[in-house]
Amino acid sequence: MANLLIDRHGYDIILNNVRLNTLVYWVQVTSLREHGRPAFDDPIEAWGMGPTEVEVFQAFKGYDRRRIALPRGAVPSDRISLSLVSQVIDEYGFLTTYDLVCFTQREGSAWRKAYGKGAETPMGDGLILASRDGLDRPGKAGTLASAIETVNRTWPNTFELLQHA
Repeated sequence: MANLLIDRHGYDIILNNVRLNTLVYWVQVTSLREHGRPAFDDPIEAWGMGPTEVEVFQAFKGYDRRRIALPRGAVPSDRISLSLVSQVIDEYGFLTTYDLVCFTQREGSAWRKAYGKGAETPMGDGLILASRDGLDRPGKAGTLASAIETVNRTWPNTFELLQHA
């Protein structure tokens, strides 16, 4: 799923390792909630920054915090995978990495319950389905994404000026 996210959206949105892993997690949540089965079999663990699919983290750790623009390995092309990724981007793609981390770690989340038991605790399907994940939807109000949008609308050249400062 990570390769599909990168292939389809690596140029539309900034995907760093944390954001990529979090979106991969939301693909899994969406699949469990809507199809009653996982999108993939690899385990997800509760790490400090959020849910982490260890193989995805390892594959892209060389990017550190930089943007990941190229997939590594096969890119799924089946209808269900394409639909899941599209749904997740529609629902969570507007959130910054910071916003995704905050939303994923909110009260009632699977991450919060797993991480409370210790770092790298597995986040299995049962834990995810027993959480509020996939039931609660992120709102734009109060997010960093919303603040950036407001600044862009109010002072259109602000970020361009800062980029060259």
